[in-house]
Amino acid sequence: MEKLRKSLKAYVMALVLFVALTFALAALVNFTGFRESWTFGALMVILSVSTLVLGMLEGRIFLKRGLLAGGTAAILFLAIILVSVQGIFAEAFSLGKMMWLYLIPVATGCFGGICGVNWASR
Repeated sequence: MEKLRKSLKAYVMALVLFVALTFALAALVNFTGFRESWTFGALMVILSVSTLVLGMLEGRIFLKRGLLAGGTAAILFLAIILVSVQGIFAEAFSLGKMMWLYLIPVATGCFGGICGVNWASR
């Protein structure tokens, strides 16, 4: 039960980080000369940072199999984000032709899980 509570706390922290960085990106786009065509790339960076943090926290919680823990957490986090965004803004669920780019945040989640396991073992 303790691992579930810590895991939910990690997801909430990653979600808060994602929302805060997304709002910062929105302010950057609105009030500066940041190109709107770069927003997808910036969102990929934000997702990658969020899944990296989530993977590190999950790796610290489970203490072994960091690659699996971080990757699974990143996939679940991406699914939550994508389903909620698609449910709000789209009529039908589709990932589009850039679907393979979502592997980048999953890879950073895996790396974060590895780092989290090594961080916790010290």
